[in-house]
Amino acid sequence: MIRRVPAVALLLGLFLAGCGGASQQSASGAVDDGLLYAQVEARFAGIDPDSALHVAVSVHGGDVSLSGKAKSQTTAERFEAAAKDVPGVKSVHAQLSVDPKLPSSTRQAQDFATAAAVMGNVVAQAGINALSVRAAASGGVVTVRGSVKTGALKSTVLDAASHAPGVKRVVDRLEVKP
Repeated sequence: MIRRVPAVALLLGLFLAGCGGASQQSASGAVDDGLLYAQVEARFAGIDPDSALHVAVSVHGGDVSLSGKAKSQTTAERFEAAAKDVPGVKSVHAQLSVDPKLPSSTRQAQDFATAAAVMGNVVAQAGINALSVRAAASGGVVTVRGSVKTGALKSTVLDAASHAPGVKRVVDRLEVKP
């Protein structure tokens, strides 16, 4: 899976470096950090793409911070070692926890598609009344959050959610707020 986040991070770094007073870091420092970020992320994807999606990487002045989750302690250690091996990295501070139940990238894509399908159904049924409704999916279980103005609208939203493709069960976290 190709991730385009490093390019966005590089552009954001260049933008922030160009803002007068917004950053003490020079433009070349921002570019250097952006390149280090991209190299670290690329190495992680080669180690374990599923865990790599759950690790946040930040770089400042060549110092790399890692936070998030990995599927195993071995993977977490490999991520830390890979970051340290990137030329130009001065130090690595890792705060990675282990979660062997991390979903695969395929599962995450399926969950995203399910949540999008739910929101499509909800908006088709409730229209503008669903602006404060959000859906999240995990393995076919969809949690619907937010608020609606009436109990009837709540029923409509939950019914629309339950009929979306990929939905096995709907967890109701909607509030009625007239």
